[in-house]
Amino acid sequence: MKKTIIINFLIIFLFFLFAETSVRVLNLVELQGSDKKIYYIENGIIQNKSNSIFKVFGKKSKTDNNGFRIPNKQFSYNQNKNFTLILGDSVTFGVGVEEEESYVGILRKKKQENLLNTAIIGHNIKSYSYILEKNYKIFNKKIDKVIIFLCLNDIVSYQGVKSKKNLDNSKVEKSFIEYYLKNDFLLKVNFFLREKSAFFVLLKSVVTNPVKRHYEYMDVLYENEENLILFQSYINKIIQFSKYNNLDVEFVLLPYTYQVINNCKNELLRPQNEIKKIFASLNFKLNDYTKNFCNNVKNKDLFLPYDPVHLSKYGHQHVSNLIIEKNILDK
Repeated sequence: MKKTIIINFLIIFLFFLFAETSVRVLNLVELQGSDKKIYYIENGIIQNKSNSIFKVFGKKSKTDNNGFRIPNKQFSYNQNKNFTLILGDSVTFGVGVEEEESYVGILRKKKQENLLNTAIIGHNIKSYSYILEKNYKIFNKKIDKVIIFLCLNDIVSYQGVKSKKNLDNSKVEKSFIEYYLKNDFLLKVNFFLREKSAFFVLLKSVVTNPVKRHYEYMDVLYENEENLILFQSYINKIIQFSKYNNLDVEFVLLPYTYQVINNCKNELLRPQNEIKKIFASLNFKLNDYTKNFCNNVKNKDLFLPYDPVHLSKYGHQHVSNLIIEKNILDK
């Protein structure tokens, strides 16, 4: 009996070892999560610690003395040139790819500009407003260009992992697996495994369909008038601050995977339509790249495998090409 248990345990162990190795070698998914020790809170806003080296989605990342992501190799800014402030969340940070492969990294190299990538996992529209005002003071008016990369989840009124309590669950397709989110122990196990096991990430992705699930979470939020009003107030605050300080500001809107792989059907574009209404009411330009993503002949390759929003290397290259093509960086 004891021998049988040991043999069965060994078989199970070897199976999981083989599965884990196979998923990593074939690069079927990326590890998720990041080292929480590199974050700190300042006036309610998440910040990266300065001069740090850490891993995000399994990729080595590095920050400068302001906590902004920079290339892992030797790097310094050109002190004879002004700066462009880049605002965004985990998409703009470039989770899952090396810094040089992210659209900020590509643009940094191609355009030879001083790009300050302030993006942090979990940032939202409130965060962008705070980061803009803070760094305009720090850099003593040497910032003359601001590019804000918006994602649909920027309407979320809190930073970090999405909370179920803020959703209308009756309008979100639910599965048994989703209920683990209500259990603190299982939630901690989930966070641990997604950072350590590629096989777990793949299995979870196949079972829970995060591409559809995360889009539906966001879509629901755009039905709420209070969310839209708050979102608009921060957009307007950023615009007014930029005008007052003669800053050239550009807003770029990026889509979710579920919208793109479904060819941007009209019924999936409510979030973009609501955001466009906000910018129209403020009489301010919005660079919406949703259709550019959908019209890409390889649009299914623009995102990381099974990921609801984060871009692949090809996706980052696509965004950098659009930025250059549309002269977004030009002052």
